[in-house]
Amino acid sequence: MRKGCKGKPSANNYANGCRCAGCRDAWRAHGEEDRVKKRKGTKRDTPVVEHDAFTREQILRARAS
Repeated sequence: MRKGCKGKPSANNYANGCRCAGCRDAWRAHGEEDRVKKRKGTKRDTPVVEHDAFTREQILRARAS
């Protein structure tokens, strides 16, 4: 059963069956935002450096505590 957007286009209305130009554009924009968000969520994009070994200074500081 097809539903119309009644002049208020959105991605949700497109998913519900409306195929007007406004709803199609909203659906494309929604898909692009989702792809960009998923792309930026990867571990390799984070600038935090994780050390795999302790430095001499870190060991001496830990022993002094």
